[in-house]
Amino acid sequence: MIAKKEITKVNPGINHCCHHCDHCSQIFPPKWLIELLLASQCKQEKVLKTDLLQYNAVSDGKKFIYTDSDEELDYGKTGILDPKEVSFYNLFINGVLQPATLYTVSKGVLALNCSEPPIAGAVIILQFVKVIG
Repeated sequence: MIAKKEITKVNPGINHCCHHCDHCSQIFPPKWLIELLLASQCKQEKVLKTDLLQYNAVSDGKKFIYTDSDEELDYGKTGILDPKEVSFYNLFINGVLQPATLYTVSKGVLALNCSEPPIAGAVIILQFVKVIG
């Protein structure tokens, strides 16, 4: 909640939302703004470091289950990690982020929970993110 602003007459007929120093005629920002700025300076925003890994496969147009053996090794050998060992994961099919309700992940297995498999040649990327601090 923002504190009520003080209105001080500095010049006749002009309302100012700030404090006025009678000693030097200096106009100051309102107290609530000063407190807000000081509080934000005290906050040390820290960027968290992450490890980003990904499993890559290509759909054959028939499968709903993908395993470590389906990985495209040209892009690395990550395998399908245990979801308990990562902070979060995302599935992309042909570059489109999939809702979590359409797939399940367990160590070494990606299961698609949809009525039709991805079209043949569709790129499947399972992205794993580990927040390390």
